[in-house]
Amino acid sequence: MLNKKLTAKAVLFGVLTSLLISIILMCGVSMFILTNGLLPSELTNIITVSTLGAGTLLGGIVSSRITKSAGLITGVITGFAVFLLITIIGLCKSSDTITYLTFIRLAVTVVLGGIGGIIGVNKKEKIHIK
Repeated sequence: MLNKKLTAKAVLFGVLTSLLISIILMCGVSMFILTNGLLPSELTNIITVSTLGAGTLLGGIVSSRITKSAGLITGVITGFAVFLLITIIGLCKSSDTITYLTFIRLAVTVVLGGIGGIIGVNKKEKIHIK
């Protein structure tokens, strides 16, 4: 049975971890682009989704290690929360609409969040937050 308060706290930490890792990775990609020149837009989309996926994977690991159980559910919730946050911010700050890339981003964040949740639950060391 899921403890709702602990799950909410774990998802919040997972989302914050995911966003922080994604920002750090995107800064690294930006430094690469600044030193080597512009990249094609198709490659930029792949890199963006990949960095978001890596961040969500780590966010799923963190959130499921906090809850100590139900890793798949916690990871999927974390991935979906990251997707919602990124999509809402993107739609508010841009004139773009929902495209096929939005659905790819949804699939990547939910699947990798779930995988991260499974990985995090199977780790021996647990994170304790009270």
